[in-house]
Amino acid sequence: MYGIAAPFIGVLITMMNGVNSRLSSSVGALTAALTIHVAGIVIIHGILAARTAYGRAAGRPLGKASRLPFYLYLGGVVGVGTVFSCNYSYTVLDASLAVALGLIGQTVFSILADATGFLGRERRPVSVRRLPGMALAVIGAIVIARNWRSDGVAMLIALGSGLCTGLNALLNAEHGRRNGTLRSARWNYISGLTVTLIIVAATGPDWRSAAATVAEAGPFLAAGGASLGVMVVLSMNLVFARLSAFRATLLLFSGQALSGVVMDAVVSGAFDPRKLVGTIVVVAGLALDGAIGTGRKTAAKP
Repeated sequence: MYGIAAPFIGVLITMMNGVNSRLSSSVGALTAALTIHVAGIVIIHGILAARTAYGRAAGRPLGKASRLPFYLYLGGVVGVGTVFSCNYSYTVLDASLAVALGLIGQTVFSILADATGFLGRERRPVSVRRLPGMALAVIGAIVIARNWRSDGVAMLIALGSGLCTGLNALLNAEHGRRNGTLRSARWNYISGLTVTLIIVAATGPDWRSAAATVAEAGPFLAAGGASLGVMVVLSMNLVFARLSAFRATLLLFSGQALSGVVMDAVVSGAFDPRKLVGTIVVVAGLALDGAIGTGRKTAAKP
């Protein structure tokens, strides 16, 4: 079920990025990041309040939160790094190259996380039999990109954005596994907002002007991306807690890439066959890896 749901979460991510990019272009990157985090916290607390009221009415109040290691509260901090690294790489690099490098960075991180049992996850060592599927996935990412001769620093930052995305997902998933998905999402936004406020305050913004630009952008842009973001965070917490990091990463990307191809064709009338071919190759790599993994498990049964 989670494997089927993951590509649809990728579609939500594409929609979220589209709304957030419009907000960022309207009000500025810092103001957009602050707006998204504030709106996200309001939405999460509204959901928690409704769930608590329903639980009490049904005689099932929420249990107390458990004490966790401090690093499990840092998912939102890593998420802020993802936002700014993505903004920079997308500005300097070709968008398709930034996407491909981000996927490669996240794929490498997910393979290492699975192999080492990062954060107490089930260990999934890398075997020679899995290399063809993994190689196909990376080749698909390379096919998606257009121009590999670009700014070296920006390319490293794009790779780092993928690493941050993977780390953010696993921190939130482990927090959610131990303390509940909603609590995990709440702390993701709280820690992210804290870091964003520090960065915004350091720049000395004109708060009145910033508020005016957000009001001018309208409620759809101000809250639309945040609403989709809450759905994405909650869904990813569940998916990454139940699938291998590698499989979840590629399934999410498949949904993102395919929906991106469709949206580009519908909105701008531009169809990019390179992205479609690259996505098909990534999916083929995922299918090959899954078939090999299934074959191993089946052979292990008496």
